[in-house]
Amino acid sequence: MLRVVLGLLKGAVVGGAIGWAALKLGVGGGAAAFATYAVIGALVGILCGKPPWRQDTIWTPAIKGIVGVGVGIGLYLLGHKVLGGLHIALPASLGVSPERPLAEVPLLLGPIIGAAWGMLIELDDGGSKPKDKPAPGAAPAKPRQ
Repeated sequence: MLRVVLGLLKGAVVGGAIGWAALKLGVGGGAAAFATYAVIGALVGILCGKPPWRQDTIWTPAIKGIVGVGVGIGLYLLGHKVLGGLHIALPASLGVSPERPLAEVPLLLGPIIGAAWGMLIELDDGGSKPKDKPAPGAAPAKPRQ
């Protein structure tokens, strides 16, 4: 349960930060939106789960980042299809007009996508525990017969 919450939080923070930056840059749709959600997916894939500096090889976080690009874009397309007409009234201080649908506001859709992908990564990568190693100088365990 802790892994699920940790993945949701990490993914939401990364998605929120990138979504906020994209909102300030004026991203709403088109190629810029695809790039935004690709970056969210890649960063969540790299940062969630086992930390990159604790991985056995550099390829593990690299592959999670590459797959995250596809997952981020795929979740954006799914969210755009499912939530395309949903409008949420937001404060004007955010700089979002009330006519914009949820799928065109990266500050809202980014954390949702990041949290979903982060939760999956944490469940997959973070749940493994290292095997117990015998103490130095201890007799090796006898095999079962």
